[in-house]
Amino acid sequence: MAGNLIISYLSLTRPLNLIIIIATMLGVWFYSISENPTLSLPFLDFILLILATSLIAASGNIINDYYDIHADAINKPTKQILSKSVSKKMGFKIYLSFNSFAMLIGFYLSLKYQTFWFITLNTFCIFALWFYSYYLKKSLLLGNMLIALLTGLIPLAALSYFAFDPKFGIYALQDTSNWFTSDGFNFVFYLASFAILQNLAREICKDINDVDGDQLIGVVSIPISYGLGKTKSVISFILILEIVCFIFVFKQLYLELNFLQLTILSVAIGVNLIILFFLSKKRDMIKSCEGLLKLSMFIGLSALYL
Repeated sequence: MAGNLIISYLSLTRPLNLIIIIATMLGVWFYSISENPTLSLPFLDFILLILATSLIAASGNIINDYYDIHADAINKPTKQILSKSVSKKMGFKIYLSFNSFAMLIGFYLSLKYQTFWFITLNTFCIFALWFYSYYLKKSLLLGNMLIALLTGLIPLAALSYFAFDPKFGIYALQDTSNWFTSDGFNFVFYLASFAILQNLAREICKDINDVDGDQLIGVVSIPISYGLGKTKSVISFILILEIVCFIFVFKQLYLELNFLQLTILSVAIGVNLIILFFLSKKRDMIKSCEGLLKLSMFIGLSALYL
């Protein structure tokens, strides 16, 4: 009985999504260190940044379920946890606890590195996820775009950790002009951009499977407003745009990355071609597209470790 309850609490936080977040931020750390072998930064503080980000993401999943109880009862009745295995009251307490701890970490890091960045970043993400769950997800495309942007912010948040160490010349506070131009770190910016497009396509794809429940709570999604055919076209356009962007920056990536990294990225983009093929088929292939979009993101992020 106790074991089932623990599993329910863990499931409420979407552990797979948290693993991807942790893997992404650790990947940025290892990539940054490999690009700058002489770099010496406190790894424990970076772990705290990862912990705060994970707690905020977990609390975002909880508050989303909190406001989506009626929709989830239709869209995923067998997977619904809040109000069934875990009470709404307890879920909200966990939400507040996670966010409070994340704010404390942000305050500590900001105090130590003499910047408002970490506390501001955590505050913004907490508010953005609440605002999305409470209101914005019901708006046409705006909610999808916000979640996509927050996904792209994860590798950039990890990279920003290096901005506030005065010992590191490239990203020191005394010389922030190099922040966007330093060779060897452009890859993280490219990766964040691809993550935004990829997750935007995935969020819209998820809306296709959630039409029945979303209609119940008044969500105005692309599938509800324009139908399945046009929604597939929107997803296809985003994926094609991502492929075109990859081709456009391929030469720059070729100069910055090793052969294995470039191959992994090409494979990730190749998965998008398979998704485009599935989108041309019947509706029952949409579920596969959603999983493949996540797989493509995971493959692309693995290039950070190579």
